[in-house]
Amino acid sequence: MDLETELTNFLGERRALVDAMVREFGRGASGREIARAVAPAFGRDVVKTFLSAVAIANSARKALTEAEMSGVVDVVLPGIDLPREARLVVASDPSETDDFANLPARVRAALRDFHITIAPPGGAESAPEGGGAGADDLLLAGEFVRLVKLRPRS
Repeated sequence: MDLETELTNFLGERRALVDAMVREFGRGASGREIARAVAPAFGRDVVKTFLSAVAIANSARKALTEAEMSGVVDVVLPGIDLPREARLVVASDPSETDDFANLPARVRAALRDFHITIAPPGGAESAPEGGGAGADDLLLAGEFVRLVKLRPRS
């Protein structure tokens, strides 16, 4: 076999392993169990961060579906490679979306009950309840915005 064929086979099997991790996590396996099982392929911290993003993405999808917004915005999970984060992007035509300028506030309201919000740009790990204008502008411009767990007030 040549190098290109081996690379194609490797990448296909790697993707299958990542898909299996997501399936097992969805079935209730703990992140610790999964990390232990895939330790020869991925480090514990990589698996932990990835599965955290999977959990956020799954919760966000559920929240947006319940709020009947799943056709307006999409939740995207890039994969196990960096960045391992759940993201949100506008999926509809702005001209066909009711009250498009208020979309970020509507998204935050839908995500709030699931303790998720839109992260401010610049790498902050949590967002204030009101979010940030920078993230709103990115979302309205059709850019990806990061989703994070809300931090309780202390």
